[in-house]
Amino acid sequence: MLAVQLPHGEFLIFGVFFFIVGAGLIAISRFLPDTSKPIVTAVSPVETLQLGEPDAMWEAQTELAPAIVAHAITWPALVDPAAGVLDDAERRRVIDGLGIVGDAWCASILAKAVDEETGDLRVAALESLGHCTGDAVAPALQRAYGSDVVAERYAAVDGASRRADTTLLERALHDADTTVAIAAAYGLARAGRKDVVENNLVARMDEGANEIRRVLELLT
Repeated sequence: MLAVQLPHGEFLIFGVFFFIVGAGLIAISRFLPDTSKPIVTAVSPVETLQLGEPDAMWEAQTELAPAIVAHAITWPALVDPAAGVLDDAERRRVIDGLGIVGDAWCASILAKAVDEETGDLRVAALESLGHCTGDAVAPALQRAYGSDVVAERYAAVDGASRRADTTLLERALHDADTTVAIAAAYGLARAGRKDVVENNLVARMDEGANEIRRVLELLT
């Protein structure tokens, strides 16, 4: 029987060769894509669901907040051009002082204050204006009586009572607030025009009219 005997060096060469080939194949396989997972080869648009109303959202985001404009108080400059900005307490002292003087010049300034001031300072300006003389008084009181604030209407009626402004007083007899209506009736009685009160109440038997009659009887 014949046998082929290969030298040990040749086996070593073949082994190294197969080792290198195998290692190369393993390395290459690591960089190949995983065929067990789907491969994305193309992208196409899909339908999406729109959430919310884009127009409404845009309007809500772009809507500007209303601007707040500070109301200018300019009347103190009519008293003293160099007065500058006065706080509430300082303006109240000036208003009271103008009412004490009470001439036509003061009345014109107070009429401006009535138009510019709000709240307690507007009521104070009306009260001081009622102590003044001059052509600016009556129109300012007439405008003030149109206010929705009871205290302002009452101050206007009180000023009209001091001036015996029967036109405004007769109008105020029908005020929705009984205290204002009573003040108007008393002003008319002080002016010697109780007949105007009686004529305006003759057809009225409501609670307000009866209260005016009762109080007026006590005061006059």
